[in-house]
Amino acid sequence: MKKALLLLTIIFLAQFVSAQVVEKQYYIYNIFSFSGTLNNEGFKIDIDDGKTIKRLRDRDGNKMEFKTPAAALMYLNYLGWELYTHGATSAGNNFVGYDSGKTSTYWIMRKPCTKKEFEQAVFDGIARNKRFNDK
Repeated sequence: MKKALLLLTIIFLAQFVSAQVVEKQYYIYNIFSFSGTLNNEGFKIDIDDGKTIKRLRDRDGNKMEFKTPAAALMYLNYLGWELYTHGATSAGNNFVGYDSGKTSTYWIMRKPCTKKEFEQAVFDGIARNKRFNDK
């Protein structure tokens, strides 16, 4: 009887735990793209924050340069950014057998924020900055 009561308690406890309402988490997203190659030192980062695209700078306003991509990733994690996804884009052309092309690598990173901060980032990124109807 005790085993059956314990089993029922565990089942009901699991139901109560899963019924908790979880508040929606909001994130600010930035796209970090790279200048330089991934296997050479002298790695520079440009940031798309939804409003502008600019070079990553330190607290004193100096452009930053990293020894390796791993150093850049650790620095961004240190600032509170977490890697959301990554990818690459390629562009180029072919003219009479000669190829030229460029591939750019990027990281999309996010940082937790409040709903108010998220809404402000959304509206700041709209070119004409007109408010739209909430869903």
